[in-house]
Amino acid sequence: MEAFWLYLHILLLVFWVGTDVGVFIAAKWSEKTALSMETRQTVLQLGMVLDRLPRSALTLIIPSGCQLAATSGWLDISGTVLGVLWLSAGAWLAILWRGFLSTEPTVQESSAKINWALNLLMALAVSGGGIYLFTQGQTPDWLALKILAVGAIFCAGVLLDLLFKPAVDLFLALAETPDDAALNTAYSRALSPVYIAVLAIYAFALIAAGLGVVK
Repeated sequence: MEAFWLYLHILLLVFWVGTDVGVFIAAKWSEKTALSMETRQTVLQLGMVLDRLPRSALTLIIPSGCQLAATSGWLDISGTVLGVLWLSAGAWLAILWRGFLSTEPTVQESSAKINWALNLLMALAVSGGGIYLFTQGQTPDWLALKILAVGAIFCAGVLLDLLFKPAVDLFLALAETPDDAALNTAYSRALSPVYIAVLAIYAFALIAAGLGVVK
């Protein structure tokens, strides 16, 4: 079973980082003033659809990682705790996809708010857990550092959602005046910190994956 959980964990990482690169590129293309507004909107909408995959993978990365650590004997986690983690991840996934698939703006908004709150909760819990395991000294350093890296990913994700909203508001305004140079400049400027947060997520994901390989 260890090989299965390792395979699943790697697969989630691939879907997470791989599809997120598509989201990154879509956001960059939405800045291109040489394209029609309809094309820019379509590209950004495609990016938002692709964004469903990394967000879904993120909900499952913790239970799959804990399952792998428990099966491999790196962490002492009871079956009850693992069951709770999987059920919680399933509930989170259901909330996400309810928002993704709904055509009701209120449902979409409430789903996004709940997702952001859960991301914040996970940022605090995973980062705190990583610090505790690292300072306790009974857990392999590479594993404690990997958990800290995942905690940093959640932190960057919380920041990303906060930074992206102003950019979205500016893009919606551009729909009315797509040739407004000042508005286009403001949109690109608003996306700059978003890209930094995304690159930070990539960096921490690669660090977490690297720690798992070189252990």
